[in-house]
Amino acid sequence: MQLPYFILVFVYGAIFGSFFNVVILRLPKNESLIHQSSHCPNCMTPIKAYDLIPIISYIFLGGKCRSCKHKISIRYPLIELLTAITLTFVFYRFGFSYESLIGFILTSVLIIVAMIDIDTMEIYDRFQIILLAIALLNLFISPLPILDHFIGFFIISIPFYIIAYLTGGIGGGDIKLIAIAGLLLGYQATLVAFFIASILGGCMAIYLLLTKQKDRKSLIAFGPYLCIGIYIAYLYGNQIFIWYLNFFS
Repeated sequence: MQLPYFILVFVYGAIFGSFFNVVILRLPKNESLIHQSSHCPNCMTPIKAYDLIPIISYIFLGGKCRSCKHKISIRYPLIELLTAITLTFVFYRFGFSYESLIGFILTSVLIIVAMIDIDTMEIYDRFQIILLAIALLNLFISPLPILDHFIGFFIISIPFYIIAYLTGGIGGGDIKLIAIAGLLLGYQATLVAFFIASILGGCMAIYLLLTKQKDRKSLIAFGPYLCIGIYIAYLYGNQIFIWYLNFFS
């Protein structure tokens, strides 16, 4: 019976998601991730341990600070829930295997990268290094030919680099992210990741233009859509690629 393991992964995912909230909030401000207790950003009152239970505390507090009743951003429990769900899907897909371990690390980094990119339009190199480490480790255990991984490294990153060089329309962080993800995924899944990211990013850009939240000259963070594409591609990228070829053959 795998249900207890799914529950365990979900619970730990929510706990990790709570820590990711800290990283996402404090890292861009150069604040300590360890030597500073959690506190209300409005009244600065330290938050008690029983008010730090992921998801549950937000519900019981009615989404407000216990001390000053200031509204707590719903983003905090949503990130906790997102982390719990995405890590559980990784375990559902791969079970007890090295793919799950790599998937847990990959998913965690992608969530942090996506949210910081939304807030700051930056993708920090420290997270790229973590992804590079697991990509290099995966080369020794992946069932794919090593050439597939090296092709994956270049297949999207080179066109991205050329576009960035000619137009400046793509950030260096995005180029590094898709290159390292390509090394991890192999070229087939990398193409799937890019396709998903392009569809999602394009739809969001059209929505923002139609609602006049952005204009044609505005910059839009592409990293979050790459992160979504990479996550889905890690789970099912090669299967989607084969289905696509068979569908049009």
